Amino acid sequence: MERYSLKHLCRFLSFLFFVTHSLALTTWAITINVANSPETNLALALNAIQSAKKKLIVNAYELTSPEIANALKQKIKKIPVTILLEGQPVGGIDEDGSQIKDSIVKAMNRSSLPHKFLVMSSKTPNGERARRFRFDHAKYIIVDDSSLLVGSENYTVSGHPTEGSKGTRGWETLIHDKGMASSFLQLFKTDSSTAHGDVFLISENRFKSPIPFIGDWEEDLRELGSITQHSYIPPTPPPMDFEVPNINQLTSPNTSTSGLLNFIRGAKKTLDIELMSFSYRWGNTGNVSPLFTAIVDAARKGVAVRVLLNDERAFGGDFRLESESLNSKTSNNVLVVEQLQAVAKKEHLELKAMIADVKTMEVKYIHNKGAIADKKTVLISSINWNRNSLENNREAAVVIHSNEVSDYYNHLFETDWNDSL
Repeated sequence: MERYSLKHLCRFLSFLFFVTHSLALTTWAITINVANSPETNLALALNAIQSAKKKLIVNAYELTSPEIANALKQKIKKIPVTILLEGQPVGGIDEDGSQIKDSIVKAMNRSSLPHKFLVMSSKTPNGERARRFRFDHAKYIIVDDSSLLVGSENYTVSGHPTEGSKGTRGWETLIHDKGMASSFLQLFKTDSSTAHGDVFLISENRFKSPIPFIGDWEEDLRELGSITQHSYIPPTPPPMDFEVPNINQLTSPNTSTSGLLNFIRGAKKTLDIELMSFSYRWGNTGNVSPLFTAIVDAARKGVAVRVLLNDERAFGGDFRLESESLNSKTSNNVLVVEQLQAVAKKEHLELKAMIADVKTMEVKYIHNKGAIADKKTVLISSINWNRNSLENNREAAVVIHSNEVSDYYNHLFETDWNDSL
């Protein structure tokens, strides 16, 4: 009898382990949608915004896309929307950006819902203030505390172009996971706090006294008849969706340096990198970038490395990169390519680097900050590979562990690489 009971107990425990393990795998699987600019990410962004039923939270370095702005204004009529905008992007907020900002503020002020439009800047209604970050350069949207849109591209006409328009190269993902959304929500709550003095409200908060407008932020809230009217474009379905087992979050200045170094060092066979900006020097320290050193070390360990960098000539004479020095153009990408090629030749490494042919790629320029390791791990990121982005900016990135997602972005990388040969 004891033997019979023990036998059945063992079977029951084995069955229980199987069921528990299966449920755990099902529970842990995370559904994500993936997209790229310029082909599909506007549709993904509009789908994310349209899907919101309870609230929307937006962190934007730039917000000049009429389609995204109109989608947000549609939601402002129905649910609370909170926006944190970088008030001092490189080159400033242009006229289109100012008009779109004003139109969103006006829509918020018409509503009785508790909307907030916040700006991060050293120039505030209370005078000059020290900033916590050089730039709030992260780009993400939190939907109903349950999904997260995050990527490399700004919410602009080139970062999220309409179908058939020429835009920038970048990667973006919509993650349907409450844990990831909650983590970014805590980040947003910290960054959008007005307690530090570098964030202030430009919309009317109906539950507090309005903050006065000063300087160039808001002359008044007049009707903005000069804004070009864009029809609202119904989004197409997201291009691809996958179930992934694991996603990690990186943020600057908290974990991005260690996270990017671990990403590079974790590659065992292959490492493909596509970037807008890569600095050979680590700011003004005189030292070589630890990211550069880590790439070379990976190649020395037998990893096949390819680095594809933006052609900075695409920016023209007046464009200034988001880099350590904002007073002059940088030729960092050319220098990085030359240095990597020199090391590869000297040490006979399987290490390749080149400047992208953006004309053949049919994009304005590479704005991506992405990478793929071993064709199974993908970095989707706002982080340019320079010291300022890692140590001084607020940046956000995710590392997705999935063979299928890697296949999707690897195909894009291969196409860009081959177009640039």
